Amino acid sequence: MIISMTGYGKAEGYFKNRKYIVEIKSLNSKFIEIFLKAPKFLLEKELDIREIIREKISRGKIYINITLEDEIDNLYLQEINSKILKSYLKFLNSIKKSIRSEEKITIDHILKLHESILKDELIKINKKEFDFVKSLIGKAIKDLVLMKEKEGQFLKNDIQKRIKIIAKELEKISFYSKGRIQKEKEKINQNIRNILNDQRLINENRIELEVALLAEKLDITEEIIRFKSHIKYFLDYVNSKEYSGRRLNFLLQEMNREINTISSKSMNATISQIAIVIKEELEKIREQIQNIE
Repeated sequence: MIISMTGYGKAEGYFKNRKYIVEIKSLNSKFIEIFLKAPKFLLEKELDIREIIREKISRGKIYINITLEDEIDNLYLQEINSKILKSYLKFLNSIKKSIRSEEKITIDHILKLHESILKDELIKINKKEFDFVKSLIGKAIKDLVLMKEKEGQFLKNDIQKRIKIIAKELEKISFYSKGRIQKEKEKINQNIRNILNDQRLINENRIELEVALLAEKLDITEEIIRFKSHIKYFLDYVNSKEYSGRRLNFLLQEMNREINTISSKSMNATISQIAIVIKEELEKIREQIQNIE
């Protein structure tokens, strides 16, 4: 299955008077990396949240942000009473005195102190509420995957188009390579005879052996066969239901190796030019594969 590693998903909903917003973003990475930003009272559930993500996503940098909207502030503001206010004011005055500050204490200072001390104490989460949060995470991931699948379809179409170009160019190489070895053998034999004018110095058997060995080194039949095999498996994985980014990357490396060998062994200008076209297409596919999960 071709699925992009980049995407964005979002889900939100109310649990009683608390509005949760879950946003999840995915970027390219060889491995899975998860970065969580959430209220402190949810961080104790971090391992559970990470496990939910790992079950659905195999690769990428995953940024998940869980927030509560401002309505939640009413919950902890209601808990403030005059006794608490006085204790905060006394505490702030003692700090002001110890650091010899001339700054005037405002209500904003008191509210911020209240938030930092008591907000996470007042906001607790039980199993039922965390189940609700997990369901939102699941919806956000589903939204993310949907976007990744849509982008993945574009990648798949582009990759298949380039593989067809490569297969067509490889057939050209196969065509030009036919009969080339025999022609090279005849050419080498003639060059040797031109150099050694005295036929008595020529050992025909030895020459035939050396020419045959040299011709074998120039033969690219095996490389072409392996390349075609790689193309077949590559297309199989492109159309498979499993995530295949790593396997596609491996096969692409093998195809690069084969075309480099073909280019170096061919000693033929036409084949070398075709090899360049294939390398260009492989490089474009490589860039696309970097974005596949």
